[in-house]
Amino acid sequence: MPLNVPLLLHPGHTDRNYTVHTQRVRWDEAQLAEHGIGRVSALMEAAREGLRFVSECVAADLADADVEVIYHPDGAEAVARVLCVSEVCFAVAERYRRDADEDVDAETAREWAAGKLKGHTVQLLRLYDEVERLPGKTPAYDKGMLAAVLAVQQERTGGSPDRVVLMLDEAAVLLRENGLFPDRSLEEVRREIERLIRQGHKPSPTERR
Repeated sequence: MPLNVPLLLHPGHTDRNYTVHTQRVRWDEAQLAEHGIGRVSALMEAAREGLRFVSECVAADLADADVEVIYHPDGAEAVARVLCVSEVCFAVAERYRRDADEDVDAETAREWAAGKLKGHTVQLLRLYDEVERLPGKTPAYDKGMLAAVLAVQQERTGGSPDRVVLMLDEAAVLLRENGLFPDRSLEEVRREIERLIRQGHKPSPTERR
């Protein structure tokens, strides 16, 4: 299935989000030989076709994807990428937990997007339960994470100076690290936040004594 990589831009476009849809297809020598003289073209088309599995995404379905071919001693692989501005795709991508191999592909997708979006610093949208697994956290780490969250507020709020918008993963880290849910995992904190949002709980009036 395609890997969907959410990006942040500095300075950003306040009216859109960016996602790189990327699909990797690898064939060994036998598979390449089946397609004869047009084997490289067939491999590239297979990668483009894989992008069409991105559900209901017009960019992945219709755009002319960039395809990179990488040769190996035992075959070759093609990597197709397309840049998407769908808010729906971005929302799906920001919730996905990448594994270590996918992080390598995500970084390559970021570098590719940076070549397309010249004049911007292109960053990966990090999922903070992934960041939390890094060793050696310190108060400076927490402050740095908060600074990173605040740095993207102009993009998230359209420049409004009186609102701070947190993603669920960010809120889970900040709440837990500041003592609100000290004995729960980040995923448990995230589920609790989602539950409270659905519940729509209002604070009880302060009791008079």
